[in-house]
Amino acid sequence: MNNKLLYVIIALLVIIIAGGAFLFFGGKAPDDKNQGIGQPTPSASVSETPAVDTNLSEQPNRVKFNEFFSSIYLAKLPAGAKFEPSKIIKTSNFVIGDQFCMSINMKKQVLANTFSSAVYDVDAKQEIQPRGGAFPQAMGPGNSTGCQSLDQSAGKYEYKFYLNDDLVAVLPFEVK
Repeated sequence: MNNKLLYVIIALLVIIIAGGAFLFFGGKAPDDKNQGIGQPTPSASVSETPAVDTNLSEQPNRVKFNEFFSSIYLAKLPAGAKFEPSKIIKTSNFVIGDQFCMSINMKKQVLANTFSSAVYDVDAKQEIQPRGGAFPQAMGPGNSTGCQSLDQSAGKYEYKFYLNDDLVAVLPFEVK
C-alpha cells in the first residue's frame, strides 16, 4: 500500500513538472516576436526568418537582428495622451498629431554608441533624417520604449535601425 501511494505521488509530481515545463518553455501564446524585421503589420507577426521584402529600399541583416533583438516595432499614442506602455498602439499608420513611438526588445546588451537610426522617404528615395549620433547609453537586455512628436509630413517612409554599420531593421510606415 505504501509503495502504491509513493508511485502515485511520484507520478503526480512528474505530471506537474512536465506541465510546468511545457507552459514555461513551449506553451506561451504567440507574441509579436520579431515584428518589424522587414514588413510590419499591426496584427501579424514576422517569423524568425521572414521572406525578403522586395518593397524595402534595403534588406536588413537578419542574422545580426536575431542575435541582439527579439522585436523592434513602431507604435503611437493618441495626441495629448501621457506616456504609459499600456496605452501605446502598435501600428505602421500614423496621422499628423500622433505621438510616434518605438519599442525595442533586446535579447542581450547593446553597447553605448552602437545603435542608431535614420528615416528614409520612400517617394523621394532619400534619407530625410540621416543617421545621426548613436544612442549614448548601453541598453538591455529587456524592453525600451519611447515616444516623441511625429516630425514627418504626409507620405510613405522607412525607419531604419543600425547596430554599428549593420542595418538590422527596416520598418515601413505611412503618415496621413
